[in-house]
Amino acid sequence: MRIIKLLTMPVALLCAMPLLADDPVLMEVGNDKVTLSEFEYLYNKNSQQQLEKESLDEYIDRFVVYKLKVEDAKAAGIDTTSAFKKEFETYRNELAAPYLQDSTVIEKLAAEAYRRMESEVDVAHIMLPLVPEYQMDRTIARLDSMKQCVLNGEDFGDLAVKYSIDRSAKVNRGRLGYLTVGRVPYSFENVAFNIPVGDMAIVKTDFGVHLLKVLDKRPSQGEVLVEHILKLYPRNANDSIKAAVAAVMDSIYAVVKNGADFEKVATTESEDPGSAAQGGKLPWFGTGRMVPEFEQVSFALAKDSISAPFATRYGIHIVKKLDSRGLPAYADCKAGILRMMQRDERANMPREAKVEQLKKEFDLKENNEFLALVKQEIDAYGKYDSVLVEKLQNDVKCVAFSFAGKDVMSQEVLADLNPGLDMNKEAIAGYVTGILHRVESNKVIEHEMELLDEKYPDYRNLLNEYFDGMMLFEISNRNVWDKANKDTEGLGEFFESHRGDYTWNEPRFKGYVIYAANDSIENEIKKMIQVTGRDSLFQTLRKNFKRDIRIEHLLVKKGENAVVDRLKFGGEETTPGGKLPVFFEFEGRIIEQPEEVADVRGQVTADYQAELEKQWVAMLKDRYKVKINKKVLRKVKQL
Repeated sequence: MRIIKLLTMPVALLCAMPLLADDPVLMEVGNDKVTLSEFEYLYNKNSQQQLEKESLDEYIDRFVVYKLKVEDAKAAGIDTTSAFKKEFETYRNELAAPYLQDSTVIEKLAAEAYRRMESEVDVAHIMLPLVPEYQMDRTIARLDSMKQCVLNGEDFGDLAVKYSIDRSAKVNRGRLGYLTVGRVPYSFENVAFNIPVGDMAIVKTDFGVHLLKVLDKRPSQGEVLVEHILKLYPRNANDSIKAAVAAVMDSIYAVVKNGADFEKVATTESEDPGSAAQGGKLPWFGTGRMVPEFEQVSFALAKDSISAPFATRYGIHIVKKLDSRGLPAYADCKAGILRMMQRDERANMPREAKVEQLKKEFDLKENNEFLALVKQEIDAYGKYDSVLVEKLQNDVKCVAFSFAGKDVMSQEVLADLNPGLDMNKEAIAGYVTGILHRVESNKVIEHEMELLDEKYPDYRNLLNEYFDGMMLFEISNRNVWDKANKDTEGLGEFFESHRGDYTWNEPRFKGYVIYAANDSIENEIKKMIQVTGRDSLFQTLRKNFKRDIRIEHLLVKKGENAVVDRLKFGGEETTPGGKLPVFFEFEGRIIEQPEEVADVRGQVTADYQAELEKQWVAMLKDRYKVKINKKVLRKVKQL
């Protein structure tokens, strides 16, 4: 998305902003009315961004020109194009997002996460697969029976091995180890941190339905900083091969224990590709980030001490502990916590809370008759298929819900039914209710979006600023920037009429330098130059010699190019590096002053743009009327 640092304002696309009684019109530019609040916002924002503060009178002059250009963009219909609407709508949604969340919920969740970071929870679980909602009772009943078995003395791990769909249960018997915040789905974490040690609970996540048991809780271990040396087990290594790897690590251990530089040894001996190049150093890590054996050794070591070799499923390690640290202050953690929250269920909770607030604010009321009629049709037909969907859409006709003085009809809700779903009779009403609630949420959010510019001045100002910025960019591009680049004839005429403005203090070489891989190719090229027409020469050369040549068009003065210095300005011998060491000039000559626009294109284009801008502004001032209310202008508050 284009970043535009400009003054700006009204959104003709989506709003004709209400003119409030205490927000008088400061100026009229064409058909656009600029309010005092809009002008103050832009003027003060502009002042804060400048090193030297601009006077109000100076700013007024620039502001009027700016608004004239935006008015011209509206007259050109720029805001009616599909490309403009799409980009503006994208920005509008991004800008509105924070206003459509309950910020208190964000703060509450972040503070909760920080409190949980102070401890770690050791948990085990048995996971059964996710099922449709109408079958969920059966799954919960199965987990309930397992829970009762554990209470009656059966081993939780045995049940996990037998019933859990988590593949790791065959090895860890359902034990996940100590968990920290953000390592598991929020619904799972929420239960784990809230029930006492020894208790069990059933929880649903996006991965399955779990019987969760809390085995232990302890204070946070904080984080450690270590470096390590690793010898990997070969694939499918047997016990004798593993013993051989362990013997190698015993020898390395003896070396580092006798004073060898650990980082140098790690660089040459470690087979961990991620850390060996850094002398074996790993990033700071806390509980749950490494395999349990590695964590246990790393946290238990004293600072600056080196562990004996130990095994994990990857191979044999030796660890040196560099440092450890406890939980940082909340202010230092908050940014990371907020990023973590965006990766799990917590990301949606502030918006869900906002939706509930808006339902109350807009006095949303469901019509009980709607769901009653839906249930009546379900009971009469008895199953879910395309016939029932058609009957619901055609025969159920009533208000589904109302809010903010608006009625939403049943057809709008039932239009979202998916006839291809497979569900039993008991699930249909719940499915329709879910769609109803989703439509309710969407409707109140849409309504709130329409009110944002009235409710929140900051939002209105930023949105208007972006709208005008987009308009200004496009109209300026059409009338000045792009026009100057494409108007070859006008650019040439401008150069000829201002030729005296474009002079050099030193002569330039103008022409081509051709580089070749060897002398033979150089000779072939020179022969071709004698017989090949100028227009097709370069194309022919590139086709015949491909990467064995390079052609450069140059306009340089002495000292700017070593090859040209050697060829034309009596410079020292030089040999270009690379695969093309041979070079010679073609159609090269020394010119004292610019001959054509191309010789000074950048400078001429900039000057031509300035001239186009001047002409355009003069035309705008003549085309559009500008009225400034001096009395209102005196009310402008300057920060």
